Amino acid sequence: MSNRNHLLAFVLTASLGACISPSASQPSKPSLTQQNAVQITLQAKIPKQGIKAITPQMMERAKLVLENRINGLGISGASVEIVGSNQLVVKLPSVKDPTQAKRVIGTDGQLDFCKQKKGTENELTARLQMRQEVRAQREVLKNSGDQKAIAANEAAYKKSVQALKDIFESPVLSGDMIKDAHADPLFKGSSTWKIAMTFDDKGAVLFAKTTGEIAGTGLAIGIFLDGELISAPIVGPEFQGKGITGGRAVIAGQFTKDLATELALQLRSGTLPVSLEVVKTQSF
Repeated sequence: MSNRNHLLAFVLTASLGACISPSASQPSKPSLTQQNAVQITLQAKIPKQGIKAITPQMMERAKLVLENRINGLGISGASVEIVGSNQLVVKLPSVKDPTQAKRVIGTDGQLDFCKQKKGTENELTARLQMRQEVRAQREVLKNSGDQKAIAANEAAYKKSVQALKDIFESPVLSGDMIKDAHADPLFKGSSTWKIAMTFDDKGAVLFAKTTGEIAGTGLAIGIFLDGELISAPIVGPEFQGKGITGGRAVIAGQFTKDLATELALQLRSGTLPVSLEVVKTQSF
């Protein structure tokens, strides 16, 4: 079976509607029509993993990541300024969608690849369904004004996210091993989009090894963005042993153009060294 046919077959049958396959497509460049002027203030928070203080070096790195993301959105005349020891002020002279810009700018962008644990083959579908049900309830409650029900739903959602994490092992490779990422239509004329990735040398070796180990086993490779499962493809038996080589792969499935573009941009610009919380948004 060709890689293209393997991809199509998986998209039609996978629980998340997502797949990994070799990729050689070229990048598309997102752009935004200039309309609104927005200033976003972000507060840096101390990372969880053994770092006790936010350093000037972390803030400089965060500034660079945000500048790269803004450039990827196609916003001209934007600026990022470090204020004090732990704040960043982003000025966007003109954007089409301030909500999208805020979402892209403020997301950590930590991507991790994890192998599914042996013996949990029958757990994935059920746990995905549980999360989907909680998500659907969230949409119903969103404008209800029932704060008690909304809080209970949020707790249930966090529990469903953790339940999915529990059936996967620790990360085997991460987004900092990605050299490039871009969004393209899944196939010519398709309304569904994919994210094509290129790994560095270390990432390419680890990706081939990992996909070779799970190929044909029925176990998924979990792709997590900021701790939440976004894709869980099952690698076909044709990759057993050798894995997916060449340092290129695709995350494909039920991504809209906007979602695929946002994810690719976050992966391309790198992971933020600190978590950033939006504390103020204003027009100027």
